[in-house]
Amino acid sequence: MKKVLVSLLVIVLFLTSCTQVADTPTSTEPEAIAEAFLQASSNGDIDICLGLLSDDVLFRQDPPGVRIEGKAELEASLRDNTAWHHQHSLTSPFSVDGDKVACSAKVSGDDFRIIGIEHINISYEFLICDGKIYSIMAVPSSEDWAKIVELTNGRIGVTIEFVEQGIKVKEFAQDSPAEEAGIELGDVITAVDGVSFSEMREGEIILRIHGPAGSKVLLTIIREGVAAPIDIEVTRVRY
Repeated sequence: MKKVLVSLLVIVLFLTSCTQVADTPTSTEPEAIAEAFLQASSNGDIDICLGLLSDDVLFRQDPPGVRIEGKAELEASLRDNTAWHHQHSLTSPFSVDGDKVACSAKVSGDDFRIIGIEHINISYEFLICDGKIYSIMAVPSSEDWAKIVELTNGRIGVTIEFVEQGIKVKEFAQDSPAEEAGIELGDVITAVDGVSFSEMREGEIILRIHGPAGSKVLLTIIREGVAAPIDIEVTRVRY
């Protein structure tokens, strides 16, 4: 579950209430650096973001205990999440204490809406030295984190492999609800609740398959030797 929640939350830091195109800041004041980074990441200006990060930048998020070390790893997270259309509003002004800049925001986005919430509240803190961000800490509110866990704790009990058409079922967990519902090894899930894998962003199919324990999900599968796709409804369970 942690991997899914990481994919949901690691991007929430990269936001800003500004909407104009970001420029590289002319000031080396910590607040200006943090604001420029947030603005650039919200607008998808990854190159500007990278120019504001130290090579050994450390990103942490707790919960769920994420730790990303180095600009290259953080760049991958930024690029992987630019398609989720996050919107937010600051819920506190920037607070500056020496090289430390902190603020909080209410964040919404397509990934949050997929799992059934409109927004989450998150606070974050930058440590900045010589015009470069060398540490970022993001902390979602405990109430919002509990809600995310509640809305994503249901599973269908399969081990999967990504293939061109979707995800292939490789193994079943014990007492797998997918197996009980009629899914077979080798089946390829090509749509979830009517949304085709071909229309989804990276990681989206997992978000859509997961859900609250006890809820139902409609899976469209293709099966070797069967001409037409098959729709199978599975009840998610907690593992």
